[in-house]
Amino acid sequence: MLKLTSGKRGFTLVELLVVIAIIGVMVGLLLPAVQAAREAARRMQCSNNLKQIGLAVHNFESTYKRTPHSGQCDSTGGASTVYMTQSTPTLLLPYIEQNNVYEMMDQTLLFVNMATKSPTPYTVTQLHPRSRGAVYNDPDFPNTILAAQTNIPTYVCPSTPISGGSRAPDLYGAWDYMFIAVTDVEEAAGQATAPGTRPTDSARRLAMTRAGFLSCDEKWGFNSVIDGLTNTILCIEDSGRAHPSAGVFASLSTRAAPIAANSVAWTGGTTGGRRMYAWADPDSATNGLSGASNSLGSRAMRINQHKTPIGGPPECRWTQNNCGPNDEPFSFHPGGCNASMGDGSVKFLSDSLDWVVLKAISGSQDGVVVPTDF
Repeated sequence: MLKLTSGKRGFTLVELLVVIAIIGVMVGLLLPAVQAAREAARRMQCSNNLKQIGLAVHNFESTYKRTPHSGQCDSTGGASTVYMTQSTPTLLLPYIEQNNVYEMMDQTLLFVNMATKSPTPYTVTQLHPRSRGAVYNDPDFPNTILAAQTNIPTYVCPSTPISGGSRAPDLYGAWDYMFIAVTDVEEAAGQATAPGTRPTDSARRLAMTRAGFLSCDEKWGFNSVIDGLTNTILCIEDSGRAHPSAGVFASLSTRAAPIAANSVAWTGGTTGGRRMYAWADPDSATNGLSGASNSLGSRAMRINQHKTPIGGPPECRWTQNNCGPNDEPFSFHPGGCNASMGDGSVKFLSDSLDWVVLKAISGSQDGVVVPTDF
């Protein structure tokens, strides 16, 4: 008797393994493309953040006929640096659709009352006489603290590879950008330090200091930027700074906060330290551009200096000031970082950009103007 069969058969083990291998190869080919597309989208969002920050400065200037103050009023390299009580990002909140956060923060406290304020007086030797409004972490103003703990999407680059909770367990809103107070690297050959690195001599450092785009001078405006708005950096990326519990992303400051209460004891200073990752802290929002002046290796000023490995090389760990994302132009985008120029445009600056050009476009009054196609 004949036995009929259906003629159907399943995959053999070899065929199944071949199919799985083909799928694996296809995924391996597609994954880099997907990751590149995602990073391109994140970089575009970061660029848009800086665009909004630039427009906010322009709207502020249009309203008050002066630019917002720089928060950090200078950068002496020591504890004598003077600050406003409020940061530049705080002043910009109403111009990035965050007026509700701004209104929560005290705007009435005057400098003349800060030293005698009870129960939490300020150490006014670290404050500029034009300071107005409570410090963001003052326990006498709980609504100000609550506002400062608001996460502002415009202030965070989406490429930063650390979550908000890990980055700021104290809940203060993070800040991934940097207004430049001054830039002070050596320009001439034949000095004690090489060109493009920060002088160790304080007199020489002062001679090399060039003012940034913003200032604490109440009369400072766009007309003060004599090198031209198009040719001068307003704000640049400085991504990834975090609380020390974040490990390799930790950012430390030895500069004292004006109040001891709610300060961060791990940073030093007589009254506690400053939060180098919080948009509400003037020491986070604005920094001096000095190059990797504390590095045991290269101290040259450049974008994304000591970027690898994550956490920095042994000679310049990111926990050290001026290393990696700590006070210097830094991003997690491949090849460079975004910068908002004074005219409101945003440019992507290559990490191979020469220090001469970087210093020239960071200074607002040095008379050194470079072509706009840098």
